Amino acid sequence: MVGDSTVAAGGGRRPGRFLPAVVLQRWALWRLPRRGQVLYVVAIDVLAVAAAVLAALRFPPLTAMLVPFALLLGGMLVSAELARTVERHREDTLLGPGVDTPWIFAGVLVLRPGLAVALVVLSALHQWFRVRRRPVYRQVFGAAATALAGLVAGAFLTSTDVRPLGEVLDTRTVVLLTVAGVVFLAVNAALVTAADGPRPLGAALPGHAFDAAMAASALPLGWAVAAAPALVPVLAGATVVLHRGGLGRGRRDHVTLDPGTGVLTAASWRGAAEAELDRLGRHGPGQAVLLLDLDHFRQLNDRYGARIGDAVLRAVADTLRDEVRSADLVGRSGGEEFAVLLPGTGRFDAMAIAERIRLRIASTLVALKASGDGPQFVGVTVSIGVAGCADGLLADALLAAEAAVLRAKAAGRNRTICAEPAS
Repeated sequence: MVGDSTVAAGGGRRPGRFLPAVVLQRWALWRLPRRGQVLYVVAIDVLAVAAAVLAALRFPPLTAMLVPFALLLGGMLVSAELARTVERHREDTLLGPGVDTPWIFAGVLVLRPGLAVALVVLSALHQWFRVRRRPVYRQVFGAAATALAGLVAGAFLTSTDVRPLGEVLDTRTVVLLTVAGVVFLAVNAALVTAADGPRPLGAALPGHAFDAAMAASALPLGWAVAAAPALVPVLAGATVVLHRGGLGRGRRDHVTLDPGTGVLTAASWRGAAEAELDRLGRHGPGQAVLLLDLDHFRQLNDRYGARIGDAVLRAVADTLRDEVRSADLVGRSGGEEFAVLLPGTGRFDAMAIAERIRLRIASTLVALKASGDGPQFVGVTVSIGVAGCADGLLADALLAAEAAVLRAKAAGRNRTICAEPAS
């Protein structure tokens, strides 16, 4: 099964080996399926560091830029905190910073290269500690790609003599700033696509629109930082509203559905399940809850990257929707967990449904990029806990299902276990 070799490779540290060397050796980067991909990621990281150092030496930071830097940094952190819950569930786009993008690109417009790159690094650190953690190599590579894109865009602006931004924005300046934004987006997209491969246009188009809107909002923000600092909080609020509204597509399903899988979010699922149980009450044949936990998913995510991990989650979600009835409720229950409420279903029938789902997921494969030295498909298995919910108490049913999942994991994974009915 995918991930077993990764788990077995844990072990203790060999005597006499330097701890940082052991940590580096265990990086998920070295387990990427293609050696060329590993070399590319490392090369971009090294290139970003070298370019940032050379640019900072060539154009050292000015004392006068410390106040704009502080404004951008403070605004970025406050905006990121306000949008943190939305950002955690945002589907990945080519431009990694998300809600931080306007502040980073505004830094490209008004700051020297060293301070602009510092914003990128601080944004990546904030995402790691406060938003969501990806494999280290992915987090570092994303920051490196953004930094290189910013340095290229900054070099373009420097060559056209339009920075720092003045108090008056004439037509030429606006045009050049727009071109710089396109350069910023294009360079970042090219670097990321070279590592992960192209995405289908239909699936990627909303992400491109999101990235473009975030970059466009940096233009008035950069002007305000340089010419009208009092407007920065107002523009920051507008940026958060734009981000939370999903580019104006604020339909209800964007609030209740997980954007990566299309099933209910954990909070929405729990609310809908409790409402359904209240409606059904204690009458009828009873209800059941399934809790599914993907086996070794974190190791799979580390080895193949977040894009493949997200594809596996979508495949599991699609399988669940195919295998249950329209009246059943399917939702997320954690990072690699799904929950299903089966109204009007007894424990025996729920076990049969769970087994059917388990076998279907075990036979589901997600395609990798073509490779001559590694697997072209990846799959996953699930451990499923089944619990009855005859008394309408969802919390008790979830606890029982979770205990059953733990028993399934302890018994070897890839199996279904039904919780014992409460006495």
